Amino acid sequence: MTRNQNKVNDAPWSLSKSVRESNQAITDSVVAAQERNMKFAQSVFENEVELLKSHADHTRSFMEEFIGEPEKSQAFFQTIANSAVAAQERNVKFAQYLLENGTELLKSHSESTRSLMQTLAEQNQIQQEAFQTLARETWDAYMGFFSSPFSYYQQALETAESIAWQGAETAQKITRQGVEAAQKATHVEKQAAQSNTK
Repeated sequence: MTRNQNKVNDAPWSLSKSVRESNQAITDSVVAAQERNMKFAQSVFENEVELLKSHADHTRSFMEEFIGEPEKSQAFFQTIANSAVAAQERNVKFAQYLLENGTELLKSHSESTRSLMQTLAEQNQIQQEAFQTLARETWDAYMGFFSSPFSYYQQALETAESIAWQGAETAQKITRQGVEAAQKATHVEKQAAQSNTK
């Protein structure tokens, strides 16, 4: 009985602990994902600002060059071409940065989600075992409570039956002893009567 009580007492604690650990794992995973997202967003913002500053600086220097020497149209077009190529290279580098870091962020989220799913699966197993223990032990306790009056009456009936059998055996024994005593007495009387007639 004590062992079953311990199981029943331990099951809610185990269930509560498992739910708490599951919630903690979810919270930790969400917080870590949010931190990664914030770092990525901050990095993108900083790189985008640098890219825009770079474009602005090149445009400013180009405008200064163009305003300062309008007669050099050949050099002007070359400067425009060089500026466009440089801007395109910066845009490609920025896009490449976004792709690489975005991919790393997604991989990190994927690994974190996989780890979270494994933790939740393990905690789910613990919760199921705790529920099963609670259900089984509660059912056993209910059945024990439900059947206890019947077992009491059955035990009382068996005791009464045993007493009745003992009474019947005692009565048979007394009757047998009475019959034997009567037979002895009859035998003694017959012997006495035979000895008186002789």
